[in-house]
Amino acid sequence: MTDYYAPSYQPQQPRPQQQPRPQQPPPYLPVQPRRSPISHPIPQQYPPCPQPPSAPPRQRARVVLLVACLVAFAAATVFGVLYVGADGDHDTAVARLDERKAQLADVRAQLTATESERSAAESRNTDLAAERTWLTTCVDAVQHYLWDELETAPRKAALDAMFTACQ
Repeated sequence: MTDYYAPSYQPQQPRPQQQPRPQQPPPYLPVQPRRSPISHPIPQQYPPCPQPPSAPPRQRARVVLLVACLVAFAAATVFGVLYVGADGDHDTAVARLDERKAQLADVRAQLTATESERSAAESRNTDLAAERTWLTTCVDAVQHYLWDELETAPRKAALDAMFTACQ
């Protein structure tokens, strides 16, 4: 085995500072004055740079657009179905309303006929009540004449009363 001795750390002496050398171009290159690149226009000898092709639409944008279209189509379908259903319900309601109006017209006609019949019946009842009152008076006078066994003078008075009541 060989003995290995680690080199000991010894501080190094600082290097003496060197004077910067003036920069001179190498002798084989031509010397040109320094110019700002902004102050001179771009030389016309180079063709213009072609524009980079536009980036294709991203796949995520396509998916979002597709989902938005599907949602809009679904909403339009739902509203269309609701509209058709409501239109059918409206037609049914209008048909029922017309049927009820026809029934109401029939009931009103029956009511008018019944009212006129009732009026005629009340008039007839009033006439019959008046006739009953007159006939009651007449019947009472006839009964008094026939069944009370009156003498000649009261009998003659009962006969006159019977003629007066029954005329």
